[in-house]
Amino acid sequence: MTKSVLTQLTLLLSLLITANTFAKTTADALESNLSDKKTLKVASWNIAWLSSHKYNERKQADYDKLSAYATKLNADVIALQEVESAEWAEKVFGDDYDFYFSTRDWVQRVGVAVKKSSGLKVISQEYKALNLDRVRSGMQVTLSRNNKEFTLLAVHLKSGCFTDPLDNKSVMAMADKTEKEGRRKEACTLLSQQIEPLEKWIDNQAAQNKAYLVLGDFNRRFSQDIAHKYAENQGLWQALNDEGQEVLWTPTATLDSKCWGGYYKDYIDHIVFSPMAKTMYIDDSFEQLVFDEKYTSELSRNLSDHCPVSVQLDM
Repeated sequence: MTKSVLTQLTLLLSLLITANTFAKTTADALESNLSDKKTLKVASWNIAWLSSHKYNERKQADYDKLSAYATKLNADVIALQEVESAEWAEKVFGDDYDFYFSTRDWVQRVGVAVKKSSGLKVISQEYKALNLDRVRSGMQVTLSRNNKEFTLLAVHLKSGCFTDPLDNKSVMAMADKTEKEGRRKEACTLLSQQIEPLEKWIDNQAAQNKAYLVLGDFNRRFSQDIAHKYAENQGLWQALNDEGQEVLWTPTATLDSKCWGGYYKDYIDHIVFSPMAKTMYIDDSFEQLVFDEKYTSELSRNLSDHCPVSVQLDM
């Protein structure tokens, strides 16, 4: 073997060793950077009819605007509502997230997006018990990092019964002579039926002494439940808020929504904390990402009629 060939082989071996060392150093640095992250941003966003449904009339410019707001939101974990699939979610979020969606055969699905760079370990499971008579399932996701763990349930409850009492006597007494009245009564009936499986999920998490969140579009104005001083069987908030590890808290119960200029001042999108999850909450970190555009009915369809809400956790 000539000296020239030996020199070339030595140089090639040196380059391979250098490249391998660089790759290992980069991987170690990335892993160290992820383990050093202490703050986790968790959000909820109903992106109205982000799907193949005829109601979705968005053009590319609308998807570009949504993508810009998704970048501005910059959340590690996002509970999604009214999104058909990962393919549709990627039109807004690109390939920066892994997606976990319910399987119900309907374009309005519930899902959870987890940022790939977050360093989170994810275990997902669909919660089908909420799917009553064509109502949407939930998505349960357990997330762990830095020796901390919590479980979230992403929900999109039945729409149309925002403030009415939910006890059987009140619901049965509701008028149903017109089509509008009939839809409202049906909505209250279905929402009241979703309480039991939602309570059951909370009971199960509390019994295991877990840190848990329930978040998403509840289609219920908790502030009005509280203002009306409903009994436990009348208000959704009162039905869920119990004792021990079922004492719940949400920042949206006492705040006014600014979405679309405060078009609806009472929140229906909530992030609900268990006592253990509340210890992870970073004080005053609740935010609502308000769209810059002035309200029009077209914009509320092509962006969304919901603005994202978020909190930050110490994790």
